[in-house]
Parts: sequence; structure tokens; C-alpha cells
Amino acid sequence: MAEIKINIGCGLSGIPGWFNFDNSPTIIASRIPVLRRLLKVPSWPSDVRRLDVRNGLPFANGSVRYIYSSHTFEHFTYDESLGIAKECFRVLRPSGILRVVVPDLSLIVSEYLADPEPLASHRLVSRLSLKRSLQDIVHPGSNHSQMFDARSLVHLLNTAGFTNSEVSSYRVSEIPEIDDLELEVRKRESLYAEARK
Repeated sequence: MAEIKINIGCGLSGIPGWFNFDNSPTIIASRIPVLRRLLKVPSWPSDVRRLDVRNGLPFANGSVRYIYSSHTFEHFTYDESLGIAKECFRVLRPSGILRVVVPDLSLIVSEYLADPEPLASHRLVSRLSLKRSLQDIVHPGSNHSQMFDARSLVHLLNTAGFTNSEVSSYRVSEIPEIDDLELEVRKRESLYAEARK
């Protein structure tokens, strides 16, 4: 039996052999050629399924080997993120791996503190993307709801039930396909954490 591997919030970067999930409403529109052209939505890969993971993962307890999520957890509230992390813990089998990648708040703050420009504070606030807009009605979670540093991300994973969560680095992982999952374009801005059930 094939191992079950989940990619949460994959965007247009799903990979073969994984359950690639995203919650973008444009996924449905992209499947209808007329709507795709009319609305100018991206052409989503056919193996990406629309799923709101806040409602749970459609897998049995202890059935999943790997879960990967990049630049997704910051779009949820803390309570939603904790619920999703607990759901990941539920579906992972013993020794299963959860890897979470988020924008690195510590890096963003360090760059702000080193920026001598008069409007550095405005750039900082803009980078956090914590504003709400009409887009959130159509696509809940399109803006950031929270930000993480290493301590808060590890704390989230440990609170969800993992006991050995730790900060990792770009493409350093126990997930075999990590080179296919992690995008180099995100490397400089990201915080990586990995936990084993």
C-alpha cells in the first residue's frame, strides 16, 4: 500500500504522489475553460483539490506518513492553526513527520530594525499583510492573520501534541521529496519547523 503524503496549501506547486490541497476558490473556476479565460484565473494542476483544512483532514487516524505545509499557517487564526496542527497529529502514523514553513517574523523585524529609512515602519506593517479586505469574503485567509517566530511555531506544534518539534532549515528534512516541495524563491524569508509524532 502506498504511503499517504499531504501537501496543505500547495498553491500551484503540488507534486505527484501527494494529496495536494488548497482552498483557493479559483481552483473550481480554473476547471471550466470559459470561466478560466473570463476571470483570468491561474490554470491549477489537475491533482490539486480544494479543501478547507479548518474542517478537518479526510484521512483515518494514524494513516499518513508525511504532511507538508508552506506559507499557509499564518493565514489562519492561532486557534485555527492549533486545530489544524492537532488534526495533523491525529492523522499521522507513529513516527510520521509534519513540516511547517511560515514567514519568519524574527527576520522581518531584524530587517526593520536595520532599515535607516524614515518609512521603515510603514514597510514593516505592509510586509506583515495583516490587513483585511473584501477579498477575504471571497477567499477567507487571503491575508495573514498572525505571524510566527521560532519560539511560537515550535510552541504551536508542541501544544498540538508533538513532543520533539524543532526548527529546521531549507531542504533539511526527513521528507524524501523535500527538494521538490520547497521553493527556492521562499528560502530567504522562511522559518522551517519539523515535528515527528
